[in-house]
Amino acid sequence: MLTFPKRTHWCGELRREHVGSEVVLNGWVHSIRRIGKITFILVRDRTGVTQVVISSKNPYYEVVETLTPETVVAVRGVVRARPPTQVNPELPTGEIEVELRELVILSRAKPLPIPIFDPELMKTTSETMRLKYRYLDLRRPEMLRNLLFRAELVRVLKNSLDSRGFVEVETPYLARSTPEGARDFLVPSRLFPGKFYALTQSPQLFKQLLMIAGFERYYQFARCFRDEDPRADRQPEFTQLDIEMSFVTREDVMRVVEDLMREAFSKTLKKELPDLLPRLTYSEALEKYGIDKPDIRFENYIEDGDENLRTVLKAEPNKAVRVLRFELRGKKPEEIKEFIEETLTREDGVRHYYVIRGTGSPVSNNEAVEQELMRSLDIGLGEVVVVSVGDYVKVSGALGALRNSLGKYLGLARKDDYAMLWITDFPLFELSVDGVLTSMHHPFTAPRPDDIPKLDKDPLNVIALSYDLVLNGYEVGGGSIRINNKELQEKIFRMLGLTTEEMYDRYGFLLEALEYGAPPHGGIAIGLDRLVAVMLGYESIREVMAFPKNKEMMDPMTGAPGKPPEEHLREIKWLKISI
Repeated sequence: MLTFPKRTHWCGELRREHVGSEVVLNGWVHSIRRIGKITFILVRDRTGVTQVVISSKNPYYEVVETLTPETVVAVRGVVRARPPTQVNPELPTGEIEVELRELVILSRAKPLPIPIFDPELMKTTSETMRLKYRYLDLRRPEMLRNLLFRAELVRVLKNSLDSRGFVEVETPYLARSTPEGARDFLVPSRLFPGKFYALTQSPQLFKQLLMIAGFERYYQFARCFRDEDPRADRQPEFTQLDIEMSFVTREDVMRVVEDLMREAFSKTLKKELPDLLPRLTYSEALEKYGIDKPDIRFENYIEDGDENLRTVLKAEPNKAVRVLRFELRGKKPEEIKEFIEETLTREDGVRHYYVIRGTGSPVSNNEAVEQELMRSLDIGLGEVVVVSVGDYVKVSGALGALRNSLGKYLGLARKDDYAMLWITDFPLFELSVDGVLTSMHHPFTAPRPDDIPKLDKDPLNVIALSYDLVLNGYEVGGGSIRINNKELQEKIFRMLGLTTEEMYDRYGFLLEALEYGAPPHGGIAIGLDRLVAVMLGYESIREVMAFPKNKEMMDPMTGAPGKPPEEHLREIKWLKISI
């Protein structure tokens, strides 16, 4: 068994006051530099680096000559002050160095397959290579910082919730399939032939049952699983901060979350959020920003076109005509054209027009109406106008998504600014592409009490007691007051097309629990991965997760998903899979 001197200090903590002390460092060889007959090694651990000095007279000099970067070592030595001309002000440990007395090589490293400490070369390294060698990628200062920040944020959130009387409770990952808008990951049961568990998409039903059980204030950093199609900002497994409270109104939940976010931003980023977050209703958000997750750090509001514009574009009476204007801000017209073409979403029944007026001739995608648009919209020099015609929600959403992207592309919003707000008063229902009534959030969301009479005659105008938390154009949380009445819950299930047999097969345990004294309750789920990513200024949540899947939902490092051992498949005798 290998014996070695154990760490007395972290590499990043040594300072001038440690001069004269004998210390032991455990870590990785970060770099090796030789000047004449003196070798300088930077030894690194997660806290930083310390310079270790070895002269040619040192008995370990020849061993040091065999070292390679990223070799794991234990170093014993004496701290001494660096000569004034050799002080490195860029390092916290730059005033001292350690004179080597003992060196133990714990594990040698071969040449690295990715240039983890060359920022410029890393820019050209593919994400596939980064994920294949994720254990090396995580050694980069940026990735280390991201995960340490995430850990600190979790600590602050846990302490804040604990201090407010919340109880942390773990709920099952293996449950029965109760679809919540995405496909379940199914797990075949060896002991119950023909039956499956499902990996939970969220703890939604369990946290409601905890409220019925009398816990009153619950939270959990819950792992969630959803078998969704690949998307850049999605992962098949993710973490959410799950919160539920009893005997509350919508306002109570929102105030607790505001306090929680204010404390989190203050303690981790030293940023102050307002005491009361701004609010927009769903309809106000669509009218002004086109989208229910707006970036409010800049203006450029979306407006309705006037009758003259409607006439120019031959808009039908039941179609919306909406306009987004912005300035070139130093971009060339061709660059803006390319950006619009790549970013603007296309949907059936929606027409998009744009005119870009630079110093030369206008650039547009429709010369037939270009001059009419120039006149009717009075497009100024250096201005861009995008006009969309079609269904109000689709048109607004397309322009709203374009507007959010423009904030980043044109630098309209600073990365270190944070604008958080609530979106409230969502419709309880919406129509699917097939014209079927579906829940806008989930079927356990309570309707506004005054709107309950509308359920039978005008369901699309029923407002939900729901609320989304939006940060810099990203939805980072969503919640609602829940239904705590069995009859109302059954009614909602029926409106969504479930038969009595289906609702009791899927949700019978919840319906029965609602008969045993269910308090008014509500909560929220905050996407931890997305919250951390937005706080640190990343587009992709993969940058703040330790071991994410790639864009195709695969893991290049482990090869997941993979084929299980044949003997495991044989144990599930009823499952007919080609081995």
